[in-house]
Amino acid sequence: MGQLNFQNNYSLITAILPKETANEILKKAIPESINTDIIVSARGTFYKDKWYQRFTPSISPEESIFEILTPENLSVLLMTNIAIAANLQVSGMGAVYAIKCEKTLFLNNLSFPDKIEAFSEEYVHFKHELTGIFCIIQKSMAEKVATAAMRAGSPGPTIAFGQGLGIRDKLGLLRIAISPEKELIRVVVDSFDAEEIFNAMVEEGKLDTPGMGFIYTMPVEDGVINIASVAPEKNQLASNQQIIKAIDEIKGGSAWRAHLGQNNGKTQKKTLSNLSRLTCVVERGKGDSLTKAAMNAGAPGASITYGNKRNHTQNEGVALAVNKEMEIIEMTLAPQKVDEIISVMIDAAVAENNNDLYFYTQPVPKALTYLG
Repeated sequence: MGQLNFQNNYSLITAILPKETANEILKKAIPESINTDIIVSARGTFYKDKWYQRFTPSISPEESIFEILTPENLSVLLMTNIAIAANLQVSGMGAVYAIKCEKTLFLNNLSFPDKIEAFSEEYVHFKHELTGIFCIIQKSMAEKVATAAMRAGSPGPTIAFGQGLGIRDKLGLLRIAISPEKELIRVVVDSFDAEEIFNAMVEEGKLDTPGMGFIYTMPVEDGVINIASVAPEKNQLASNQQIIKAIDEIKGGSAWRAHLGQNNGKTQKKTLSNLSRLTCVVERGKGDSLTKAAMNAGAPGASITYGNKRNHTQNEGVALAVNKEMEIIEMTLAPQKVDEIISVMIDAAVAENNNDLYFYTQPVPKALTYLG
């Protein structure tokens, strides 16, 4: 493979919306000329903080995770359109946020509009100093880890189904006890609270033991996070989360919560630092050879989720929306390995005449898993 032609100045926008309204919201907010939009089915999580609520069935509302790779100059306006269309200023309505990409590579020379139109003059206040926490965990453990995150102060985590490859394949006979089926938990929190929530998820998930999973953080540029975490109770005026948010706004930040960020005497786990998350988006069914090539070249593991890409084709002058199934392959690597892994994945794609894929990388300041 020759010199990789990376592009800069891209961001990944993520919106988390109620499943029943997601398609209509996105139709209003995203122009048809954008062709990097993927919708992944997921579920939310509510924590029941009243003792009597714990005897009732759990609440896991259906959600849609919407991801769109876009040039940075379009990012704020796209997020504004989504936030207004989804009414995200109201508590419990969802979230939208952006994470800056380090570099991006398209095989099929996708084009983007020079500008997009705002459909409202309404102003949206985006919050800064946010951190995304992402956890790949065994399916049976997802609810417990999500609950631990909420008890530590996070908004309701979003959970998506996926497949995991990596350490399971290196554990010999122990591998029979570890399912390849994984669930991917994501939550975006105030950076001030990130360490406490990260540690709570590690403890609950036993993520420093063999085969249990992987957790990492990424810096969030800006966003609106209004995902409910506590199961609503009739006649309750406001949740603790809403009260804390209001105090943050009055105090002008979250520093007043300093006592919540202490380690409470717990031993710090050994973490990895300064890594990169490499993501490859490819048509479903065409990712196996790419993932195998990456693992053979030294990638320590991969997680794979599945979603739908909205394509727009012309039929006698009428635009038709056609859903195309896609794979989202994610790997966390040492930065010096990224170019090599991308090269071998491209070689595998070219060998199969597959050019409908793209790559992007994002910074991972901190990660934790079993290190052997």
